[in-house]
Amino acid sequence: MYSRTDRLVPVILGVVMAAAGTAGALAQNTQGGPGGQTGQTRSGDQTRQQDQDRLMDRTVDRTQDRDMTRDRTHDRTHDRTQDLLRARDRDRIYGSDLMTAEERTAYQDRLHTTANEQQRIQYRLEHQQQMQTRAQQRGEKLPKALTRSQVTAQERARQQERQQIYGYSMMSQQELDQYRERLHNAGSEQERARIRSEHRQQMQEREQASKAAPTTP
Repeated sequence: MYSRTDRLVPVILGVVMAAAGTAGALAQNTQGGPGGQTGQTRSGDQTRQQDQDRLMDRTVDRTQDRDMTRDRTHDRTHDRTQDLLRARDRDRIYGSDLMTAEERTAYQDRLHTTANEQQRIQYRLEHQQQMQTRAQQRGEKLPKALTRSQVTAQERARQQERQQIYGYSMMSQQELDQYRERLHNAGSEQERARIRSEHRQQMQEREQASKAAPTTP
């Protein structure tokens, strides 16, 4: 016959083992809990970083697209300006298409450096005659030459431009063309005012430098 104590031993052992198993599970859950939370936090951080990277990439792409659009617009504007300058040269220089680039530059420099109006008019009339002779030799035809009165009117208009551009007499023809181009491409009146102010300061500095330079005996 088993005693009462003998019958209770298996029950007690079962309870102890069950309690030990429950404690182990709880310990495992306790250890795994923070680890699981850490893994979830890391996963969330990686997702946010990936979103930020994608946003940065899109921002860079948009910036590059704007830069490319601005460059294309600048190129088209520059091309149109060059076309306008070439057309202006053809209008101002009689027989421009029969001349080399060097001849056109020399012609413009000659007019630019000649202060006397009557001398400029006479030089232009003689140039027209030379271009007509060259056209006949090449079998080409030029528009009708301007009369003295027409050339005189153009020179007086040029004189008005001289009065509007500060330091006109100190500038080369290339500098004049570049200055006109900058004013033409300016996007606002404020920008044109800034260009004129910078130009005036440059011309004043150039004038001071020329006065300070020693004269050659």
